[in-house]
Amino acid sequence: MYLKVAVRYLLIGVVFTCVSRAADVSHGPTATVSSLKVAFIADTGTGQDFRKVLQLIKNQQTDMVMHQGDLGYSGSHTTRFMNAVNEVLGSNFPYFASRGNHDLDWEQSYQPILKQRAEAIGVECTGNYGQNSACTYQGLFFILSAGGETQAQSENAQYIREQLAADNSIWRVCSWHRNQKTLQIERKSSEVGWGLYEACREGGAIIATGHGHSYARTRTLKGMKDLSIDPDCDTPEGNKLCVTRRDDARGKPGSTFAFISGLGGKSRRSQVRCTPTIFPFGQGRGCRGIWASIYSTKQNAEYGALFITFNVDGDPTKAVGEFINIHGEVIDSFTITATRTGKV
Repeated sequence: MYLKVAVRYLLIGVVFTCVSRAADVSHGPTATVSSLKVAFIADTGTGQDFRKVLQLIKNQQTDMVMHQGDLGYSGSHTTRFMNAVNEVLGSNFPYFASRGNHDLDWEQSYQPILKQRAEAIGVECTGNYGQNSACTYQGLFFILSAGGETQAQSENAQYIREQLAADNSIWRVCSWHRNQKTLQIERKSSEVGWGLYEACREGGAIIATGHGHSYARTRTLKGMKDLSIDPDCDTPEGNKLCVTRRDDARGKPGSTFAFISGLGGKSRRSQVRCTPTIFPFGQGRGCRGIWASIYSTKQNAEYGALFITFNVDGDPTKAVGEFINIHGEVIDSFTITATRTGKV
């Protein structure tokens, strides 16, 4: 797998670094390497179920992991957590993470190890790693945020806006742990603030979260706070998505989708919001039919990961996503288009 990535890397001459300066737009948008496959997980713990998810990630020939917080659930479990990652995926496997609410001693435990791990493969993330940091790997730009620190919501949102404005990548991801109440399907309250969500939508960045121990994915939204579905980028099944940057000249507000991928191994929970528990999901206030896929104990969920492969079929603006459980079953599948027009 590493040889595959290295060959691609050399062929297209990609240099991956993290930058804080404004992007050089003279050469057009930056593409990811062909078929860059990323696994998104959260809420893992350190037990055997986490190892099963890691084995799934390995079996899927994944190129990198982006972890949306709640790693080992204690700084004292850091060594156990990293041993699991290293033993299954390898000590040099690209593994990036955001701080979760249970990662209380982040600065003394996970942060220095993960930062050093990134630097060892040539990625120098700017900012405060895992809390307010920006990275680029193989052409994919991503922000690792703590997200839910209430006292810093405005500051975190401003950081995201600045980083997305300075970047010229086709594909961008905002990663944090916690959620707003109406953008999860369990019993979580609003803990992040809408500023972060709207900043990522306007910047045309996919929003990756955890916190809920379930899987759920929205349709394309042109407004996060008001749960406004983008009619220009929607299908009855909700399996075709767009990410579009805000473009005032063209009258486009920006659009994206959000997901929770919290079946990383710690535990599984049930859907309590936006019933019924089969598609199509809730249409009422606070739900508005935004959910395209839900996978919880109400749907007999098993642990698993969301995989998104960028730059597929020779098209740098196309990506495909699949949530796959540890038994190899595909639970959700969809396509994404990064576009300036917002049309599927």
